Amino acid sequence: MRICMIAEGSYPYVAGGVSSWINQIITAFPDNDFVVVSIMPSRKETVEYKYEIPKNVVSIRTIYLNDYIKIRHKKIVRQYRFSKEDEQELRKLIRSASDLDWEYIIKLFNTRDSTGSCIDFLQSKFFFNEIVSLYNEKCGEEIFNVFFWTMRNMFLPLLYLIQQKAEDADIFHSASTGYAGILATSFAVRKNKGFVISEHGIYGREREEELLKAKWVTGIYTKLWIDYFYSMSSAAYRRADVITSLFQANRKIQIQLGVDRKRTRITPNGINYDKLHIEKEPHDGVAIGSILRIVPIKDVMTMIRAFRIVKDKVDNVTFYLIGPAEEDSAYFQQCLNLVQLLDLQDSIQFTGRVAIKDFLGKLDMLVLTSISEGQPLVILEGWAAKIPSISTDVGSCRELLEQDTFEGPCGIVTKIASPSDTARAIFQLIANPAYRNTMGENGFRRGKRLYNEKVLVSNYSEIYACVYKKYNK
Repeated sequence: MRICMIAEGSYPYVAGGVSSWINQIITAFPDNDFVVVSIMPSRKETVEYKYEIPKNVVSIRTIYLNDYIKIRHKKIVRQYRFSKEDEQELRKLIRSASDLDWEYIIKLFNTRDSTGSCIDFLQSKFFFNEIVSLYNEKCGEEIFNVFFWTMRNMFLPLLYLIQQKAEDADIFHSASTGYAGILATSFAVRKNKGFVISEHGIYGREREEELLKAKWVTGIYTKLWIDYFYSMSSAAYRRADVITSLFQANRKIQIQLGVDRKRTRITPNGINYDKLHIEKEPHDGVAIGSILRIVPIKDVMTMIRAFRIVKDKVDNVTFYLIGPAEEDSAYFQQCLNLVQLLDLQDSIQFTGRVAIKDFLGKLDMLVLTSISEGQPLVILEGWAAKIPSISTDVGSCRELLEQDTFEGPCGIVTKIASPSDTARAIFQLIANPAYRNTMGENGFRRGKRLYNEKVLVSNYSEIYACVYKKYNK
């Protein structure tokens, strides 16, 4: 079968958990052809592939969200006529209404005689009048010019994606809802083919958390953006044949957001433990590592501050920050400045992009201080080398490290953004090597039992087969 894998801001241009998962899925199904569609913000982000592309990838198409600027603005805009039903659904779209018929909207915007391009619609009298109406209803105290351009910029990428030429595939597989989900929804609706969503994190919730903390958006605009992202996610939720999550807590959130329970599946990440089996390398002192991208969501600053607390009490300790740093050069520089400020230059090594396997044998423990995660592959990779992990209480980390009583604990869960709590956990594992080794053994057994790549492949073999059969009877 031919599968169209759709990614947002990740594969193949950005390394990380979701990208590695996509590469793993494609590689695990060599008899299927894969078409990759990668959504990126702009052309400057797509310098090079970060992965060796599997042979069964027949094409890679990149869609740049800001390429809408290439669409010609017409001096004289044709005013399209909408039926009463068209107008009703378009009003719901502009208001991010919960009862919006997304399939209707997708078909409407792909009939160019009805709406024209995304630019045509946003230049139309109908759109302007509806924005004025919404402004008077909810935002009369705001500056209208700001409100108008906010709404226009909000819907530009959405409509631009909906109108993209659909790929030919038997199944459309999105690695998230959001922009990837709306593109996959549009393709699946227009081609009448199967659609699978694999949510590593709950997209709507993640955007809500970001917006509530953001400085660039305030007041009514925060709510408008939150409603917009939830509405976009609901389009994918309603159309998808199967919606997967990595663990039970996220499945519950999906159901709370309106997903039909019968269409949900839990598909944990999996590692090929036979290929990744690592032998411990003898070394002096204590080696502490973190496998990560040097980006704000990993909260590397908290980790560095925790390392300073540890270094004050333990002399013979080395810290390895293992992973790429080019994704956010400004944040990387802030991390380097903090290392220098705390006088840790001789103790912390930034390795850059390396083969993880080359470092796992050297480490005594792994540390994660992320403010958001799904089900971190790095914890599972650490288990292959019998390495316990210390992680903030995000995503499924507590479930991975503490809540399975069959083997016993595999690490320690800490508070978010707390250098002292992270340092406390590190001290605990340094002080008790026997306990540390037991945790590593527990993780190795748990990984082979529950988070094995064979289970992952079996899950998706069944999903692909069922969805394919539904549309090819």
